[in-house]
Amino acid sequence: MDLNLYPVFLEIIKHGSVTRAAEQLGLTQAATSNALSRLRVQMGDPLFVRSSKGMLPTHFALSIQPRIERSMAMLQALSKEEDQDLPELGEINRHFRLIMSDLEETLFLPNLVEALAHKAPGISIEIQPFQRQILQDQLERGSVDFLLAHLTAATKNVVSRPLAQQSFACVARKGHPVIGKKLKLADFVSQGHILVTPDKGSRRGVVDDKLKALGKSRTVVCSLPHFLPACLLASRSDHLLTIPRQLGEQMASALDLTLHDLPFEMPGFMIGLHWHHTRDSDPEHIVLRQFILDHPKTT
Repeated sequence: MDLNLYPVFLEIIKHGSVTRAAEQLGLTQAATSNALSRLRVQMGDPLFVRSSKGMLPTHFALSIQPRIERSMAMLQALSKEEDQDLPELGEINRHFRLIMSDLEETLFLPNLVEALAHKAPGISIEIQPFQRQILQDQLERGSVDFLLAHLTAATKNVVSRPLAQQSFACVARKGHPVIGKKLKLADFVSQGHILVTPDKGSRRGVVDDKLKALGKSRTVVCSLPHFLPACLLASRSDHLLTIPRQLGEQMASALDLTLHDLPFEMPGFMIGLHWHHTRDSDPEHIVLRQFILDHPKTT
């Protein structure tokens, strides 16, 4: 049984007209007539007979009308998320698994854990590393609940919501022998650089692409997958490190680093909250993800 034909049946029986039913459904008259033909075949009954007063329902059509109306009402009720009985955050007793890189761990995790300790002591969370090659499988199997990350490519059946916009800055150790208060382009390209490539090893990144467009290049002396060790390396060497500004602000005071504006324009990026479409109607999942989206503090 094609349930999409039920609304056609109900509109025709309501208005006694295929034309009026088509108008109400936003369909063409041809599409509505075709739907009625298919429904007649499925039901094994003419359902409606043309007359001077319009389309008159058969006895069988009248007998099934109440059941179809009840079925449609039930289906419509299932589709209304606003009618779903959602629990309070503090009532949830559940273990959630989240994927983050060390960037998102540093920016979001401390505040999230602190907030949940006060408002939802029954919730525990487990952080798993970002691994692009198995990400789709993790989400589809339900082995993780959320992903906090900047996704550069669309992921099938994944719902995404923006969480925090990020921009770039450069950090250098305090007392750097070349870098002054204002970072100049000539000084930037003259120094060795540390490059963070979270999910794929490389000696080039978005900064190198920007420099190439400017007719410049830099020397990457060390590339690694994690931001925090990169900040430590920058604090103990004369190498420069370009990182998200919010992370740089946190690390500057902790590791005796100085924070500098880049000497060229760099587009930022968005960190988002992502989950698989199959979790859309999970009441506890809805409550936690809304809490995360409403509290994206990173300081």
